Amino acid sequence: MFFQIVLASLLIILMGLGLCFAGYRFFTILLPIWGFFAGFQFGATIFTNLFGQGFLSTVISWVIGLLVAITAAALAYLFYAAAVALLAGLVGYELGVGIMTWIGFQPGVITFLVGLVFALGIGALAVFLRFPKLLIILLTAFAGAGAILAGFFLAFGRISLDSLRFGEVGAILRDSWLWGLLYLAIAAVGFAFQWRTTQNFILEGAATEAGIAPSDEALVPDTSISDVSAASA
Repeated sequence: MFFQIVLASLLIILMGLGLCFAGYRFFTILLPIWGFFAGFQFGATIFTNLFGQGFLSTVISWVIGLLVAITAAALAYLFYAAAVALLAGLVGYELGVGIMTWIGFQPGVITFLVGLVFALGIGALAVFLRFPKLLIILLTAFAGAGAILAGFFLAFGRISLDSLRFGEVGAILRDSWLWGLLYLAIAAVGFAFQWRTTQNFILEGAATEAGIAPSDEALVPDTSISDVSAASA
């Protein structure tokens, strides 16, 4: 059990660091991986929230978790728009469940429905805004911050694997609402770092949506030939 917790903590922390500080630049690589784990967590908690079953305590909860995980990962890998919508939805669900946990609600139908409303709302916002770069950076920063804290808390015994049925944010806030401030601070640092380091970087999927060419460097038109021709004339 100790080895499982250490391995799970390390994987969650590494994923969180990647998302929080490089989520936009490596979006197409990180999102399918994160989508698999987040989708598994979401699918497995359906039984906990709707039917009162223990987290991953039944075979059906494992099967549903794996089906949702594979579907989420495949969609995130194949379709840019689906990847952003899934990111927005899963982050929204985490925030909704986290807020309900902070208020004092236990896993149940109400908690699940509130998380679902947040997921649909933020997902719809992402679609309505046509997946802007700013929103992707913000969402990956929040997703990464939650994963970083959850990984460290799991490693140091502040939360258990079973606590993840509340979601990463919910498990953190359930320990103490003060950790919510640290969560916001890490997300803010991750957002600022990503914004500064991707000023001239556009995702290929985002560039296709906008009808421009992706590049790590700003595209500057070469006017030297036309200038020389004009001068000689």
